[in-house]
Amino acid sequence: MSNSDYGRFPVALGGVVSEQWFSAIPSAVHAVEVAVRWRSFWQANALEAVSAAQEGLSRDLGGLTRALQAVDLNRRLDPRLVARVASLMEAMSRGDGYAVYDGVQAWISDPADLWYADQCVVESVASHAWEASIVKEIRATRIPGQPAIQCLPLLTSDLGRIAAHIDRAMAHIAEVDPGMHGEILTHVASIRMLEGSGMEGMSTPRAFGAIWLRMPEPGGELAWFLEHLVHECSHLHLNALLAMDPLLLNPDEINQAPIRPDPRPMFQILHGTFVLFRNCRVHGRLSLYAPDLGLEPMLERFREQFAKGMEVLQKHARPTPLGERLIQSMLSGMA
Repeated sequence: MSNSDYGRFPVALGGVVSEQWFSAIPSAVHAVEVAVRWRSFWQANALEAVSAAQEGLSRDLGGLTRALQAVDLNRRLDPRLVARVASLMEAMSRGDGYAVYDGVQAWISDPADLWYADQCVVESVASHAWEASIVKEIRATRIPGQPAIQCLPLLTSDLGRIAAHIDRAMAHIAEVDPGMHGEILTHVASIRMLEGSGMEGMSTPRAFGAIWLRMPEPGGELAWFLEHLVHECSHLHLNALLAMDPLLLNPDEINQAPIRPDPRPMFQILHGTFVLFRNCRVHGRLSLYAPDLGLEPMLERFREQFAKGMEVLQKHARPTPLGERLIQSMLSGMA
């Protein structure tokens, strides 16, 4: 089970967007354009949050404001920056002055070279303070009828073997779907590995660019990363699109989800169906390109789940025009 957080960022993104972005077919070029637009959205939220903190604390935060205005939106941001904005907004919303002070100080103390993620890092969960609140939330998550989630750090900094498996999976994805490969390179800045049970992977717009993945079983590493790199990156990409358009007019209507055992809101059903489309596409190509990988059983499961998700969307979703374009791209892409 994937325990992805499909939450939405607090402030809607305005400005001009391209309808070409609203397709389920991966595109490296469109991923870069979407990422730059999303970073401008993050920058606007960050400036708004710092302005509110400055007013609330009655302190001059001009240095931080100028640093935010100077951010290079053509470079991939470290997830810590997105987490800092989300944490600052949450602290102000609950009136926690100490947390606002501490969050601003931690941000001011960040060297500028930590603001960007030009290389994707593979690390154990709980390696950095910025992810503490997210890890705490993962551990507190309760799914009806399911055991409690266990999320444990690896207690090592040597993840060379895991990184090699990820590189191998990425090479396979590049061979069969360069668009998907380019999208992963564009969006995924940090892979947070964990031991435990109750979840396979997670991503959240509150730390955009990071994905959390459970350690694979020995011998199953390649298949594991082939699935979950595509899956979690697709969540990130769709969350970026959702910042630009709501896609659905009934996002909170509850219906049966294609992956989760419990009914979920419609926007999560869209998320689940979208990532299943991507895995059907990549695994379908891999099954032809490298049949020795033995991905057919997984591909059939993805196809069955995708059909269930699409049936719910067609019956119950009330899409916006761009949402309709996205849904139709999944239908035509599976034809």
